[in-house]
Amino acid sequence: MNTINRDYRKGYHSAEKEKRHPALRWALFGFASIAIGVVVANTMNTEPGDALPGIDETRSLTQSLSITPASEGKPAPVEAPQERIQHESIRLPLPELQAQQKIIDDVNHTASKEWREFKVKSGDSLARLFKRAKIAPQQLDELMKSGPAVKSLKRIFPDDIIRVLTNSDGVLEALSYEIDNRSYLMAERKDGKLQAAIHKHEIEARIAHASGIIKSSLFLAAAEADVSENIIMELAGIFGWDIDFVLDIRKGDTFNVMYEELYRNGEKIDDGNILAAEFINDGKTYRAVRYVNPQTNVAEYFSPDGKSMRKAFLRSPVNFTRISSKFTTGRYHPVLHKIRAHKGVDYAAKRGTPVRAAGNGKIIHRARKGGYGRVVIIQHGTRYNTLYAHLNSYKRGQRTGSKVKQGDIIGYVGSSGLATGPHLHYEFRVNGVHRNPLTVRLPTAKPVPKRYLLDFEVKTGPVLAQLDLLNRTQLASNDL
Repeated sequence: MNTINRDYRKGYHSAEKEKRHPALRWALFGFASIAIGVVVANTMNTEPGDALPGIDETRSLTQSLSITPASEGKPAPVEAPQERIQHESIRLPLPELQAQQKIIDDVNHTASKEWREFKVKSGDSLARLFKRAKIAPQQLDELMKSGPAVKSLKRIFPDDIIRVLTNSDGVLEALSYEIDNRSYLMAERKDGKLQAAIHKHEIEARIAHASGIIKSSLFLAAAEADVSENIIMELAGIFGWDIDFVLDIRKGDTFNVMYEELYRNGEKIDDGNILAAEFINDGKTYRAVRYVNPQTNVAEYFSPDGKSMRKAFLRSPVNFTRISSKFTTGRYHPVLHKIRAHKGVDYAAKRGTPVRAAGNGKIIHRARKGGYGRVVIIQHGTRYNTLYAHLNSYKRGQRTGSKVKQGDIIGYVGSSGLATGPHLHYEFRVNGVHRNPLTVRLPTAKPVPKRYLLDFEVKTGPVLAQLDLLNRTQLASNDL
C-alpha cells in the first residue's frame, strides 16, 4: 500500500510540475524549430555537391535542446529531422540542376542518333531522295531556303552520297553533301531553323616532280612519266603562247615539271598547281614559274626574268586536228574553183568543237556574212581585231556589244557559208591589215610590277633552283 501511494505521489508530483511549467516545454519546441529553419535556409543556398554549411552547429544546438520522452530515461538526439532535410534538399528544383540535366539529356539524345547515307541513283531528284529517307516535303522546301550554299544540291549526280540526320519524329536536323574533294555542304538545324554553309576540307599539298622525253606525242610522254592529263594540259596552256603543241612538237623534245599533289587524310585526291616548268622545243628552252601578285592575289606564270608567259592573244583559238589551209595570197578555192587570196588559217576540227576568243575584247559583229557563213568579229582595243568564220552556232547569252575575255567560248565549229567541211576560218588583223596568225608577233601581257621584283626573286628563287636540279638529274640519266 505504501509502495502504491509512493508511486502515485511521484506521478502526481511530475504531473503537477508539467502543469506548473508549460511555458518551458513550448520554449524548447520553439528553439528546436528555429534550429531546423536554419538548416533549411543553408540547404537552399548550397550549390549541388557542396557540404551543407552549419550542419554540425545545428545538430549540436538541436541535441542540446532535445526533449527527453517521459518513457525513456536518457536524452535522444534529434536525427530524424536532419536526415529529412538532407533528402528534401536534393529534390529541390534548382535551376543549376535542371541545366545540368538538360545537357546530359542532349548528349545522350545526340549519341543515340545515327547518320543515314543515301546514294543518288540515275534520274534521282532531291525530292525522291527525301521520300526514300521518309522526310516530309515541307522540310525539303525549308532546306532549299536555308541559304545560297544549297545551290550545290541542284546539281547532284548519280553515285553522289547525301547523308541525313533526323530525330525520333523524323524531323531533318542535319544534312551533309560532298561537293568535291575539297569542299562539302553542311546544313544544320540551329535554334529551330536549318542553316546551310559550305566548308573546306583540310588539304595537304606535297611537291612532286616529273620529267619526260617526247618520242611520238606529248601525251604519251606524259603517261610514261606518270603525269596526269590535267597537269600536261596545264603545261601546254602555260607554254601555249610560244609553242604550238600540234605543229611545233619534235621528237626528242623534253620537259621538266614541278607541281603540287593534294592529300586528304593521307590519301591523294587531286593534282594542284604547277609551281615551275621547263620545255625544250627544237633546241630552244622555255621556262616558267608561278607567282602570286601580293596586291591582287592573282597567280600568273612568268619567265625567270619576270616577263609574263601569257600573251595578249591565243595562238590557236580552237583545239584542232590539223591545219587544212594556211595564210597565202594565192589559193585555189575549193568551192569557187578559182585562185583567191586566203587571208587567214583554216583549222580542221570536229563539228561542235568550242571556239574561244583569242583575247579580251568586244563583239562587234555576230551574224552571217556572205561566204563566211556564221561569223563573230571581236575588237581588241584600237589596233587589233579577230574574225571567226563558218561557225555551226553561237554561244548563248552573247550578242553584238558583249564583252568577252580571252578563252571565253564564242561559238562552235561548223561548215556554214562556202565550206566543204567543218573547220574554223580564223583571221588576225592589225590596224585593219591581215596578218598571218601563225607567225604574227603577239603582244605580251604585263610583266611583274617593278615594286614586286624583289619579292618575285625571293619567292621564286628556291623553286627555280629545284628545277635546275631536276634538269641536271634528267640530263645525267639520259647520258647513262
